[in-house]
Amino acid sequence: MKTQAEIIRSFLLKNISEHPSDIVALAAQKFQVTRTTIHRHLNQLIKANKISKTGTTRQISYSLLDSFKKQFSFQIHQKLDESDIWSNYFQRTFLTLSENIYTICEYGFTEILNNAIWHSQGKSVITKSYCKDDSIILTIIDDGIGIFDKLAKTFNFEDKREGVLAISKGKLTTDPAHHTGEGLFFSSRAFDIFSISANQLTYIRNNLEQDWFLTSNDYNTSKGTTVSMTISRHSKTDLVSIFKKFQDPNTLAFDRTHILVELSKFEEERFISRSQAKRILFNLEKFRDVTLDFKSVKLVGQGFCDEIFRIFKAKHPEITIRYVNANPDIEFMIKRSIATAKL
Repeated sequence: MKTQAEIIRSFLLKNISEHPSDIVALAAQKFQVTRTTIHRHLNQLIKANKISKTGTTRQISYSLLDSFKKQFSFQIHQKLDESDIWSNYFQRTFLTLSENIYTICEYGFTEILNNAIWHSQGKSVITKSYCKDDSIILTIIDDGIGIFDKLAKTFNFEDKREGVLAISKGKLTTDPAHHTGEGLFFSSRAFDIFSISANQLTYIRNNLEQDWFLTSNDYNTSKGTTVSMTISRHSKTDLVSIFKKFQDPNTLAFDRTHILVELSKFEEERFISRSQAKRILFNLEKFRDVTLDFKSVKLVGQGFCDEIFRIFKAKHPEITIRYVNANPDIEFMIKRSIATAKL
């Protein structure tokens, strides 16, 4: 026979999805106990990883962790709409999250799913969500040609790894008439961890540690592209603040980017040649403010710096090029190229 505590917790688990915000009042009235008693049972369910709690004071909302576990498959066709899929299959559960997290999840899900529908050249797409530990994970998998192979073919990259560097800058799209290339860029910065796996490559951006890296998965021969997006249920990240960081404050145009120089290096290369610099410069004419991040880079060559800070700058004087995390040797080479340009 169930104890009173077990009966109360069963009631909470059964009704919390329908009453995420008023479950405390509902249960207290039904069992004629204090709200403090109900809160105690809810805390026990949180500790047991049965439910989650978001918000504070009057904005508190509870939800079943299992309710986030979803998986749906769809055949790709022109009438498939990412917003309809979100509202029909995911929205209700995600509305239990705080507004900033809900907005990020909705934005990332719909933008990445739209890319799969219109650009993957696949026949089907799988959408997934689940809760692990303290985080929400969204995954979108298509069976198309793979994003890195498609970028290499579209832009004639010699190496498909160039596509990783190119998408990290933003404003890259294979269909400029219909898409700006902003969705992938901002999604990759809004989530705590964002990853793209395709064509035996995986690009991971860890925004918690401000780290980006590329790995090879030669053993993975599966078709298509897999995008995974992870965010803590307690994240304070705000999507609008991410937009503002890369927008002109006056025109609101997306005209700023931040580039991790390390991503332009393949295997054991050193940053010596002009060809490496050109990987970084690809598509930069679309921006007006560029920050080059030399994190983890130990040395750069004269040709590398000359191509960026003298030749490119002379062709595009309207573009501001900044640099961060440069060690003294790198800073010397950069300032030397800038001085040469002035002469």
